[in-house]
Amino acid sequence: EVFKIVDRLKTWLAAQSGTKNISDNWGRRTKKLVVDIDQARARRAGVSSQDIAVSLQTVLSGFETTQYREKEDVIPVTLRSVAADRKDVGKLESLNVFAQGSGQSVPLRQVANIDVVWEPAQILRRGRLKTVTVAANLDPNFTALDVFATLQVWLDKEQTKWPVGYQYEFGGEYEASVEGNQSIGEKLPIAGLIILLLLVGQFNSLRRPLIILMTIPLGFVGVVFGLLVAGSYFGFITLLGVISLAGIVINNAIVLLDRVNIEITNGLSPAQAVLEAAQRRLRPIILTTLTTVGGMLPLWYGGGPMFEPMAVAIIFGLLFATALTLLFVPIMYALFFRVSFKEIK
Repeated sequence: EVFKIVDRLKTWLAAQSGTKNISDNWGRRTKKLVVDIDQARARRAGVSSQDIAVSLQTVLSGFETTQYREKEDVIPVTLRSVAADRKDVGKLESLNVFAQGSGQSVPLRQVANIDVVWEPAQILRRGRLKTVTVAANLDPNFTALDVFATLQVWLDKEQTKWPVGYQYEFGGEYEASVEGNQSIGEKLPIAGLIILLLLVGQFNSLRRPLIILMTIPLGFVGVVFGLLVAGSYFGFITLLGVISLAGIVINNAIVLLDRVNIEITNGLSPAQAVLEAAQRRLRPIILTTLTTVGGMLPLWYGGGPMFEPMAVAIIFGLLFATALTLLFVPIMYALFFRVSFKEIK
């Protein structure tokens, strides 16, 4: 029943665009000889099932008749037929079965039928359940998410026709992505708390770290825009790019706020310090952004389906975040610290 489902799945995958080299992990079937003993004929011939088993073991695997001792070594002496007889089905049917009760020999074909059947070479289980893993390679212009979108709909519809107890799970790139996202999601709050503690320790304030953390969502606007423009997708590697982008945005905000503190320390009023810091840090922040974007361009055009989404997320997210940060941070600083610009001309 499992392979009936697998065959339907393979047929459906083969009909989809972008899939190729469809296979399963059980491999090709292997030939097996099944000895079907006719108990009625065996009893009339005076042969038991044990007699047939011993005779077959002697011919195929070998039967240990005695042992030879060489000092402390014990060497078994095994009786077995030649290789040519073991591989020939015709000679196997003409094998004489020795009946231990009567001391007579009976041809195997007289008491049993030998059938050739094809069975899986291995039986694989997952969670103690027999499981067949179907895999397919993709054309360069397709991603796993493209196939999963239609595959899940088809499987949900097909599963209603399956017998009770049969189910499916996604593996491969999808499973790795889910596990990776889950592991990141579990550790991300800890990383955020550490960053918050470092910011509070650096600025000895709660309002400044809050302004810095509020700049992180500014990059998400560019990420969404970039993925839509480039026709890319959001996956595990893209999530890593977004996390890296958050670090760069935080760094730009820290540089800008730190310059405001320096200008206030130098004797400027808060309003003048905000304007002066924005002007002095404009060129370094823009140059840092441009060099980062330039370094990501080769990864965008030559990174392939794996690294292209990450490069797109960083490039567009950083461009949007830089432009918005240069406006957002001074405005939020003025609001949080109630800085008035009425006296500035």
